[in-house]
Amino acid sequence: MLRWRSRVVCDVSVTISLARARLAGEILTLAQALATSETISLAQTAEEPLEAEVRIGVHDASRLEWSVSLPLPEKVAKSYSIDVELDIPSNAFARHAPWNQLQTFTRLEASEDPVRHHEGHAQTIDSLRRGALTLANRLARASEGFSRHTLLARESWVPELERGLSLWVDAALKTAADAREKLAVPEANEPIEVGRERALVDEYISVRLLEMLAGVERALETLVEEATPKRREELAPVVTTLEEKIASALEREVAHRTERKFQRTDATSAAALEKYLDRSSQLKKHFQEVLFLEPEVYEVADRLHHWAAGAAALIASTWAFALQILLINRAASAGTKIGSGIVMLAVLGGLVYASKDRLKELGRTWIAGNVHRFYAQRVARFRAPARRLPKRDVIVTARESFDSVSSTRPDPLNPESGAELHGTLLRYSHKGSVLPCTALSDSGVRRIKHVFRYDFSPLFARLDDAVKKVPVVEEGGRLVRFVDAPRCYRMPVRLFVRSEGRTWSEEGTLVLHKRGLDRLERASKSTRETVMPNQPNVGIEPDHS
Repeated sequence: MLRWRSRVVCDVSVTISLARARLAGEILTLAQALATSETISLAQTAEEPLEAEVRIGVHDASRLEWSVSLPLPEKVAKSYSIDVELDIPSNAFARHAPWNQLQTFTRLEASEDPVRHHEGHAQTIDSLRRGALTLANRLARASEGFSRHTLLARESWVPELERGLSLWVDAALKTAADAREKLAVPEANEPIEVGRERALVDEYISVRLLEMLAGVERALETLVEEATPKRREELAPVVTTLEEKIASALEREVAHRTERKFQRTDATSAAALEKYLDRSSQLKKHFQEVLFLEPEVYEVADRLHHWAAGAAALIASTWAFALQILLINRAASAGTKIGSGIVMLAVLGGLVYASKDRLKELGRTWIAGNVHRFYAQRVARFRAPARRLPKRDVIVTARESFDSVSSTRPDPLNPESGAELHGTLLRYSHKGSVLPCTALSDSGVRRIKHVFRYDFSPLFARLDDAVKKVPVVEEGGRLVRFVDAPRCYRMPVRLFVRSEGRTWSEEGTLVLHKRGLDRLERASKSTRETVMPNQPNVGIEPDHS
């Protein structure tokens, strides 16, 4: 046990040391870029190997989301597989069609190349949209870098903490200003629709900058809340300086939004906040649409339906024809000419035709129910949109299947007692290949991203009331009162991604109740990259659909 603990402590120490070294390199790059007034590429402040990125979480009140980002190969296609297991307790399981509950998206991740504009080449609407997404990706990475920096600062003093944190904010502000100058300023004699797109780019930059500053503010609040009293005193001057910098940036951005007459937020008006969120959602969908690949999906069973029906009909017809020949060739007798003999012959003929139809139906059902064991239930190909690649190159091919089996696991109250918990294990399998595309690689695209959302709405009707009365003993033990307690169910969730001989995994427990999904409690053995143990989700997700 001591050896295991020392190994864990050693691994954590190595992780923290690597994180500090990485941050030091990123901050040095930012400082040099700011000092020389160069365009900052926040996405490339540290050289990172291209690996798969795996994430699983609750998307909304009814849907679980898992996403997988895979590197775009340069020369040779790369195979991968995605396996998801949902262990649904028997008292919560309701029969439903899994394909009807699954929603999938596949898209390119935003380019990480700096925003370029060559003299003499007019900007197009698509190039403006891609440039805005590049800027959004950089702001998200700035928020993540700031959050990582604050995470390290919780445990021990980080040298030049104020300067390091300020660099992230300054770099993000300069990046936004550069993007506005290149993308939002109209040019002479350009089409009206391009000018309108520039105005949308300006508004989208504003929304993402506000989200970035909000993420920075949340990271500072978490840093102060989780610090010891003595540590808070040490951090007070740093936090005060950074809050003044954030407030100044927010003041300038609000003034810019007022000047451009963008949708404003008002803490006292629910309608204004609703309109702001709706506008932000519309902008996000408008710009990210340019990244989505075009799917071509077909059900394998449907493609095999006619072949399966023909094979089953051939077998059934052969069987029926042979029996008919036997009946016809039987020697006629007085008993078969009249009375019950004729009735018996008719019954035998009816049985022959009934068995023929039954064999056809059984053949089709067997193939439809077992095709995934040999190949897949669904096949998908994802093509680049024609406006980006005129030949609509295939970027991803995949085979998908669902399967469900009965599951049992030991009762956690006393595993050695032999008691078991029964449920239904729902398995989703996705096996595919990412194909190389020189045109996309040259434009700065480094990854493709799969997003899956599974709707658990059919289960909610089977669950007990979301709240139950629980007796609570007051202080002193002389008074009992009843309080409302949440009634929750727990569902183990496992995600495994395999590619190029490596495996990434996420495991956790999905907590849900009658009103919907509540949260996902992550398992400590998940291989999701973290800077610190039990790291919370701080900041904003980059280009999250």
